[in-house]
Amino acid sequence: MNKQHQQRILDFLKTSLDPEGTIHFLAVAAMEQEQIEHLQSITIKLRVALTYQEDQSINPYFDGTDMYILMTPTGIQFAREEEWADGPPIMEGSPIELALGWVSQLNVPFYVSSEAHEAAHKERG
Repeated sequence: MNKQHQQRILDFLKTSLDPEGTIHFLAVAAMEQEQIEHLQSITIKLRVALTYQEDQSINPYFDGTDMYILMTPTGIQFAREEEWADGPPIMEGSPIELALGWVSQLNVPFYVSSEAHEAAHKERG
């Protein structure tokens, strides 16, 4: 996935999930699931770890879940919402030290915040 697609995904997540600016994204990974050539669309599975932010500090615990998006050349929308939108997140209230490792189980993250990176290195010792 190219850098432009990655940035479009991050912008979409921020606009969709963080309209008030209180969410801090820790790490995001993506894996293409299905490509429909004639529609120029790609279904992508995302694994997102996030926490809440107050002023300059972030909550030391994260929530994380898998979600799907449909990306076309002109837009992005959520997809397969019946599989992920209802119910609790997959990871709930876990220490942020575990966020990077958990997101990496899907794929190499294309976005990792400095906080998630530092916490993961502290965890490894």
